[in-house]
Amino acid sequence: MQLRDRAEAGEPIAQWGYGDYLQGEGQEREGRAWLLRAMHGARTGFELSDHMIGYCDRVPGFEARTVEAIMQRVAADSPDAHLRLLQLYTYQRCGAFDLDKAAAQIPLLTQCAHLSLEQYLRVAQETGHPVDRATRQAMRANLALCAREVADPPAIANTVQEFMPVRQSDLDALSRQLEALDR
Repeated sequence: MQLRDRAEAGEPIAQWGYGDYLQGEGQEREGRAWLLRAMHGARTGFELSDHMIGYCDRVPGFEARTVEAIMQRVAADSPDAHLRLLQLYTYQRCGAFDLDKAAAQIPLLTQCAHLSLEQYLRVAQETGHPVDRATRQAMRANLALCAREVADPPAIANTVQEFMPVRQSDLDALSRQLEALDR
């Protein structure tokens, strides 16, 4: 099996896939071991799976402190990983939830993050957390990056990206939300 061979060779993306496959085949324990190996072996933002967020504080080995530390380590050398940190810090079911830390990731984003920015604004509103002017400016800078992607969609790359491509209507809605906060 090619996926297994690549996983055994140390490719984190293949390890995530092989772990999922094993869990789907009812081999939960072995599958989870492969997922943990993938998480600990990640070296680039692209290798940080959203499993890390969804499993945070729910699956042994995916404790908030561990997940956050690995993401921070990877972000030091792979700036696209700041998107995963933003997503982690806005996930309310994880002990790493922290809107101040989330806000600190926004100016560091290297890719369009329209869905994650919308999530940040929604959670901030739900929790009554203020969105300061500097954060709103950083969000507008990211929206400008997104607008360039709408005009000239990037090629598929080996970087962390939102799971849905950005549309102009998404940008318009986020712009309206930011304008409302300015009032």
